[in-house]
Amino acid sequence: MNRLISTCLAVSAIALIAPKTANAASLLINDALSDSSITFSVGQFDRGVGFVLNGTTIMPPGLGGASVTVPEGTAATGPITYSFTGQFLTGGALVAPTSGVIAFAEAGGGISDILTFNYTGGGAGNVATLTGTFVSDIDPSSLVAPPGATLVSENTPFVFNNTNITAAAVSDIVEPASLALLGSGLLGFGLMLRRRKRV
Repeated sequence: MNRLISTCLAVSAIALIAPKTANAASLLINDALSDSSITFSVGQFDRGVGFVLNGTTIMPPGLGGASVTVPEGTAATGPITYSFTGQFLTGGALVAPTSGVIAFAEAGGGISDILTFNYTGGGAGNVATLTGTFVSDIDPSSLVAPPGATLVSENTPFVFNNTNITAAAVSDIVEPASLALLGSGLLGFGLMLRRRKRV
């Protein structure tokens, strides 16, 4: 077990000091936090404006990453809309989906969040731009799904990848059963590693 830990630490250390090549851009909008907040995690927005949220640069153009946590809408504030823009280099033409309106539906009824996104530009060696909004409210009765919106169940990530970008949004608190399933999966993985060590 000590050898496995030592090997993992060595590989991690080498990865930290090794020169990095450009990877695909990434965006994760996580509204599955239990503390009434939303995290926008971004990486590799390497062109133009980088990544901007509500007029504030979260990540300047570059190959690194950044994360910011913002509040959800409340009964006092009402729904809060977060507007975002990110630019990244593409290796080819943008592929579907190039735009969408997604409404996250709660199990008991109502809409908890609404994601709108649009990709423009792109092409081999060109810059693409992702723009959109994420509307959030703790009170699911205050939001209404826009006409033509795609409905996504709570706790189900919606993936809107495109050429050279990995993008996803998830809404609402993860159920305890989901956490138990994740925990049992990690436990099974640990037991599998332990069994391999004995062989």
